[in-house]
Order: sequence, then structure tokens, then C-alpha cells
Amino acid sequence: MSFANGLSIHALLPLFEPKTHGHLGKRMQAYALQEKLPLRENRSAQWASLLRLLQHAYESAPFYRCRFDVAGVRAAQILCEADFARIPALTRDDIREHLPELRSQRYRLDELTTAATGGTTDTPVPVLRSRDSVRERNAIQWQFNRWAGYRPGDKVFYLWGARQDYSENPSWRWRLYDRHLMRRVWAPTSLFNETVLESYRQMMNDFRPRIVYAYPTPLALFCEYLKSCGRPCHHPISAICTAEPLLPSQRRVIEDVLGCPLFEHYGSREFGMIAAECEHHRGLHLNTAAAYVEYVPVRGADVEGVHEILVTDLQNYGMPLIRYRINDCVLPCTEPCSCGRGLPLIGRIEGRTTDVFRLANGDVIPGVALTNRVLKVCPALKKTQVIQETLQDFRVRYVPGPGFDPSQIDLLRTSLRKFFPGQVSFTFEQVADIERERSGKTRFCISRVADPTGHRVQAAQGQSG
Repeated sequence: MSFANGLSIHALLPLFEPKTHGHLGKRMQAYALQEKLPLRENRSAQWASLLRLLQHAYESAPFYRCRFDVAGVRAAQILCEADFARIPALTRDDIREHLPELRSQRYRLDELTTAATGGTTDTPVPVLRSRDSVRERNAIQWQFNRWAGYRPGDKVFYLWGARQDYSENPSWRWRLYDRHLMRRVWAPTSLFNETVLESYRQMMNDFRPRIVYAYPTPLALFCEYLKSCGRPCHHPISAICTAEPLLPSQRRVIEDVLGCPLFEHYGSREFGMIAAECEHHRGLHLNTAAAYVEYVPVRGADVEGVHEILVTDLQNYGMPLIRYRINDCVLPCTEPCSCGRGLPLIGRIEGRTTDVFRLANGDVIPGVALTNRVLKVCPALKKTQVIQETLQDFRVRYVPGPGFDPSQIDLLRTSLRKFFPGQVSFTFEQVADIERERSGKTRFCISRVADPTGHRVQAAQGQSG
């Protein structure tokens, strides 16, 4: 670790961002020690944390007091996973309808920070987080980043689609903070063509980042361009992909072109980072201090062994999320990792799928770029799905929710047109639901248009970035 890394961890980030990085060095050190403990010891501590959270939720959150009473559940009587599973799963509809009752009465509203759920087809809903849990989730993410060789203070090139994470028209203060304190540059992924991709190649060569941090689909498209153009490109020491599951074909092209190892992270807006790859790339390690994860078999799925996961946040006491349906699917992993970390593994993330949209003028729009920008326009829509029928024709399926007004479709159409310039038409179809497919996935963006090679370009989507 360089002097600049140590300065960022122990001084700069805690000083300039105390609400999100307070005591960062101390927190990261605690998670580094946790990794060295035996898995059995970490599992035991995780179960104890779960029981404490359940007792807190019952005593302080009206929603859970009612839910536990109806289910006949008492925290003191939960002795095994089967007892815990008697608590009904928490859904986004529960959060939409019962947000005030989900908040712990031990916290004032002004003591909590507001975020939103991620995902694709489902419209985001508010989530409240205790401030200390925000600091912990950031420390966990930095610890995961460290496995990939990325530490605070390193230069990082973000190929990113989540609009809320950066400013498109930054002030000089923000530019100073972003470029010189955080040492990062942002490359938006809402539209790709040769001009955009070449500008990103030059940007990366000029900046010479140590790390590339990206969504898998845009990064794979960028690397395909770098490979085909034949011009020199900077090689970072590693790349990190998150926000959507990483396909084997994407991993191959990214590692081949960038000439560095690639690490996959899995998380969500609700929970922060939940799991990450270590240097052995045998699966993703779950952080047992952050979350308790259950596996529910998906019956009739095309992929054998696929499970939906339910996640319980062990750190957010401000608004407990217990057995939350995050709407992602995984392949569990029972084999231990040879890295020796005392953290369990999950296998491949199945998640949701988004295709890549190709337009008549040659522009490419990764479907993942729409997830955090289009869906938020109409919060009264419960679910949305975008289908490209031809180069010019798109169909939007939607599920209305409480408070929906037909005029909101005009807002959605206007938002979509920002991403699809030119002669593109949209038709809107109201449906009762958008079901998970037999693969176990929920498809948000579907393209029925072949790419120049004659194949549809498809990518798997997991967390919302």
C-alpha cells in the first residue's frame, strides 16, 4: 500500500466524507481480520447478528411486530433456518405500502439516509439506512476492492451507467474533488458509436488509470472496439465489473484486450456489496457480517440448480430488510475456495437479462444504461419491459401501480427518446405482470434485431447500479 493510499484511507476520505467514510481504516482492518477467521466462527457470529436484528425489528418496527405475530414467530424461539423461514419474505410492494411502519422507531427520520432499490423491471422504491450502516457498507466495498488491487487513492476509470453516481455538468469544486481527491474519471454508457468509443480510448490513455471499474456489457463492447480498431490502449493492473452478471464470453474479451485480471462484484442499491471474487476466481465470497443469504429453488427453471436468493441486511437497524426478495437468482457453490478466507462462496450470478439495442444509424445502446434513468421517471409503474421489434420499432410493456395516471406514459416516452434519437417509434402495452422466465431470469430489455454478425447481442443483468 502506497503513502497516497494510506493518506486517503486514514485521513482524506474520513475528513471530506465523514458521513460515508468515517473511521474507514479501522473498519477495513476489522473486515481484514474477519477474513482470517474460520468459516464456522464467521457463520456463528452471523447467526448471532441475525437474532439480534430480529429482536430489534420486533421491538421497534411496527411492520415486523405485526408480521411476526401473525406468523407466530419470536426471535428467542428461532433455533434454525427452518424457524427463520416461517417469516414471510419481504417484497418491494411491502416497502411501497408500508415504508413508515418498516422504519425502526428508535431512529428519527432525520437520522437516516434515503436510497432506493435497484433492479431492472421493477420501479425503484425508497429505502432508509442508518448512517453507521452506510459507513460499514462502504468499508466492505473497499475491502472487496482491495482483493482486486484497488485502494482509495488509486486512479480509476469508470465506464458507468448509473446517472446518480456522477455529475454530467460538474461544478469546478466537484471536478477538483472528483479528479484530484477521488482520482477518477467517468465515461457514460448510454450511447456507443465509433466517435464515443474512440474518445473513451483517448481518455483512458491520457488518464492512465490503475483500475477500470465498469458494467460488464459496456466494458465488453468497449474492448471489442479496442481490439478491432488496432490502436494502442492503456493496460490497467485489474478491472472490476459489477451491476450485472458477467458472462464467460465477456470475461474472455475483457481480459484479453486489457491484459489484466477481471474481478466480479455482486451487490445492490439496497444492501451495498454482498459478494466479490478473490484472486482465485472460484466464485464470489459472501461477507457474513453484512448479510444473511437464503437459497430458494426455482422450480421448472431451464438452468438446473438455479436458486432465488432472499437477503437479510445485518447492519441496517434503521429500516430492517428481513428475508428480502431481491429478485436475483444464483447457482450455489458448496466447494471451499483455496484462498483460505473464512467466507462462504456463491457460484454464478444468473440475475436478470438485458439485450443490447442496435439502431439504424449504427449507434449501440446497452440496455443496462436504461435501468437507473428510465424507470425512475414513472414511480407509479410497478414494472417495465422494453422490447425492440425492428430497428425502428419498440414495444414497452408496463404494470401500473397505485397512483398511476395514463399521462405518465408521456413522461416515459419523453425519457426514452433521450436515449433513442431519430426515427424510432414506441408503443405501450399495459399488462398484469412481467413474469420471470423459465431460465429463472427476468428480462428487462429484449432485442429481436440481429447484430451485423447475425446474432442477437445479449447480456445478463444482476444489481442496479
